[in-house]
Amino acid sequence: MASMYASKAAQKHLSTLGHFFKPTNTLEYLLGLAAANYELTASIPAVVQYLESVPWDEISKHEEKLQAILLDYLKSKPEVFKIWGEPSADRAKRVPVISFTVKGRSSKEVVDQIEVNSDYGCRWGAMYSNRLVEDIMGLDPIDGVCRVSLVHYNTEEEVRGYVKVLDEIVSS
Repeated sequence: MASMYASKAAQKHLSTLGHFFKPTNTLEYLLGLAAANYELTASIPAVVQYLESVPWDEISKHEEKLQAILLDYLKSKPEVFKIWGEPSADRAKRVPVISFTVKGRSSKEVVDQIEVNSDYGCRWGAMYSNRLVEDIMGLDPIDGVCRVSLVHYNTEEEVRGYVKVLDEIVSS
């Protein structure tokens, strides 16, 4: 679900994404493909209620603790890992999405081994940032980085478990 604003002047330069027989006099007609997903639309009040009740400061403190566990481990082995981005767990400096590479190993291989040997999920690649990965970071944009996303419903125990699996993989 999304929303977008485009001025009438900008809309004149758009081609429709919808059916050829639909009018093109509104942004909704120009960019709308069909009806909204009914289930998602019906969930909006509950999502808004949830977001209004979230203790954001407490969540960011928790996420700071989570990322500190992984970042501290990665920093403890600089001969093995390269952290891409802010190495501090300080919530004022970063969000808990951590990208790293393992020296001498492909990111795909590392993630595949993690997922084969555990229930933990992480991703590898450029995450739609091919120019950043290739031109700035100097990495192969196909293989890219290993990326771990931590959120408020993750536990410290889960992150320690992930670190244990990662350590076993890089130590073998």
